[in-house]
Amino acid sequence: MADADFPLTRRLCFNVYATNRAFGRFYQAALSESGLTYPKLVILNTLKDAGALTISDLSTRAGVEPNTLSPLLKKMAEFGVITRQRSIEDERRVMIALTDVGRDVLRRADAVVQQGFAELDLDFEQCMQTVQFLEDVRERLDKADPPKLRTDDITD
Repeated sequence: MADADFPLTRRLCFNVYATNRAFGRFYQAALSESGLTYPKLVILNTLKDAGALTISDLSTRAGVEPNTLSPLLKKMAEFGVITRQRSIEDERRVMIALTDVGRDVLRRADAVVQQGFAELDLDFEQCMQTVQFLEDVRERLDKADPPKLRTDDITD
């Protein structure tokens, strides 16, 4: 597919970007009064799905950079939705776990978000196909070694 042959609004990259921004606005509106943000929701869901994780594993699974993750985890621990404890096996490793409060907050946040999605009237099967397609695209992008645009290419 030659993406550059299409107008910007018909390109995959632009639509993923614009959809990501729309999701951000949607989640910001849905969660604004709770103090939750989308990255915090991702962290809570990752811990719900995987159980206790090291900061490194949580970073990888949640797709959040460790330097972004550390301040979020500190705030979340102060709020009581997660715990941070040194590993018994290796004290250099910090284990992050979801608390009962975190599970409750996550359950309520997910209910609000699901209510909002229900109002969008999206076809479930199309959503699942889109998720599968985007997972495939993301996997290919992660493995890609794209050609590089160099300064010389721009100034010629």
